[in-house]
Amino acid sequence: MDKIYVYCKTCGKKVKAIILTKHEREYDDSISGYRRYGMVRILQHNIGFRKNCIDTSQIKALVESDSKDTDGVLN
Repeated sequence: MDKIYVYCKTCGKKVKAIILTKHEREYDDSISGYRRYGMVRILQHNIGFRKNCIDTSQIKALVESDSKDTDGVLN
């Protein structure tokens, strides 16, 4: 299974996620390139010293894009 990085909606940290499905590719004028959305499952992650974030939900996120932000997350 492919893994990507996304931002957790609960704690706001950059976390790993597993790609479950991919939708059709769409052209986006704002980046002058293509994007592909899909469903991902967030993996369990740490938020501090011996504390885990409980959010391991499925979310719709970018799974392929021609653009990345400074943290390496697709945007």
